[in-house]
Amino acid sequence: MDSAHPEAHGELEPLFSPGERRDPTLRFRGALRADDLIGRSTPMTELLRQLALLAPLDVSVLLTGPSGTGKTHVARVIHASSPRAAGNFVELSCANLPDNLVESELFGAAPGAHSTAVKAVEGKVYAARGGTLLFDEIAELSLPAQAKLLQLLQSREYYPLGANRPRAADVRVIAATNCDLKARVARREFREDLFYRLHVVPIRVPSLAERRDDIPDLAQHFCIKACIRHRLPPLHLSQWTLLTAQAASWPGNIRELANAVEAAVIRAAGEDAREVEVRHLFPDREDREEATAPLNYREALRRFQTQLVRGTLEDSNWNVAEAARRLALTRAHIYNLMQSLDISRP
Repeated sequence: MDSAHPEAHGELEPLFSPGERRDPTLRFRGALRADDLIGRSTPMTELLRQLALLAPLDVSVLLTGPSGTGKTHVARVIHASSPRAAGNFVELSCANLPDNLVESELFGAAPGAHSTAVKAVEGKVYAARGGTLLFDEIAELSLPAQAKLLQLLQSREYYPLGANRPRAADVRVIAATNCDLKARVARREFREDLFYRLHVVPIRVPSLAERRDDIPDLAQHFCIKACIRHRLPPLHLSQWTLLTAQAASWPGNIRELANAVEAAVIRAAGEDAREVEVRHLFPDREDREEATAPLNYREALRRFQTQLVRGTLEDSNWNVAEAARRLALTRAHIYNLMQSLDISRP
């Protein structure tokens, strides 16, 4: 055996470097432009693994997950980490998009095609040429509009309104939703053929209830950003504030946490405080005095367990099987925790 190989001496090279053992996301971040995707938890590592795999591929992506989890930001990471990064990232919100504007908004219009098209109107598909087009809240797209999107995905070409020649559709399509599209397909509110066109690479963006280990890092990140944005003296969240934030329920997910931390930073700066305290982050909590009092280990653990289990159940619409899957526990264990922690569905 070649003595140059460590196997010759009965040694094996480590699978992970010390840095990767501390932060398992490092091995995937090198393939991505994802500095603002904060977190080192297992769900975050899995999300980054999937993004590193698919970002270089020119395939459609369906992003799912609760509202406020950062699906639009994830879509931007896919775009920025892809061969299309030099092109535009264009976002189209499908909520409340009238049917009579869908074609013009998507495909543009030739001069005179309708009353407001006095000159050529370039649509979102043209604006995103060579880049990425995000259909946000795709579940809200009407059935006629879904048919037009399906045709675009199948033929990779489109007709601007009033035009007699097609244009090539050189775009990557990403769709995002917080709805259960399969359920909508079953109710015939969403086209099945379009669903499978978009479902080539589905990625679920986890809720904060699933990645509570990331909350302290996220909160400090939002604190730094708020200080910079508002030109305030540097502040940081106290250790107890971080622990309280980690145990709290955030039904609005990252969006809610970011807004709460920004408001807390402003309150703390207004008091000339040295740190952001619990009273700044939760100014309206009825149990604020109790929350700021020191807890022993058993009390702190029970409070954390209660917040974690209740938050996960709320986030999964009180589906015990889904909550058990997210927490990597059995259904029986979830029921036992609900009983011992006095948790019941409202």
